[in-house]
Amino acid sequence: MKYLHGETVALYIAACAIATGIGGCSTDQEYKLSHLSACANLSFPEGADVVWYQHDSQFRESTSVAVVDIPIESVSEFKHRSGFAEFAPGVPSSWKSDWTATGMNDLLMTAAANEQSVEGYRDPRRYVVIHDSGDKARRIFVHTDC
Repeated sequence: MKYLHGETVALYIAACAIATGIGGCSTDQEYKLSHLSACANLSFPEGADVVWYQHDSQFRESTSVAVVDIPIESVSEFKHRSGFAEFAPGVPSSWKSDWTATGMNDLLMTAAANEQSVEGYRDPRRYVVIHDSGDKARRIFVHTDC
C-alpha cells in the first residue's frame, strides 16, 4: 500500500508548490491528506477519503480538524505507520469541542463504537478517534495543533 508520511510529504508539498505555478499538481483531497500527514505525522493509506476538513492558522500555531474514511483492512497499518503506541475504548474528554464543527458528534457519543489514541504529551498535539460504523470503512476523527 502507498502511504503518505513525513519526509515524503514535505518533498511532495514543495514539488506541488512549484508545479502549481506550471499547471497543477494534486487534488484538494491529496493536499488535505498531505497537510495532515506533515502536521500530525499521520500516514493515511491509499483509498483514504476526506469527508470533512477545516484548517485554521493564527500567529505561529495552526489547528486542523478532519474526518477521514479509510478501508477497514488499513486500520492496523494506519496505527503502526502513524506511530501510535496504543488505543483505548472511548473518546477524549474534549471530544465535543474538538469535533462539533464537523456536525458528526452523534457518532462520538457512545464509547462502544469508538477507540481513541492514548498518548502522553507529544508535540504536535494530536487527538485521533477511530469510529466503527460496522461497514467496510472506518471513520478517523483527527484534531491536531501544529
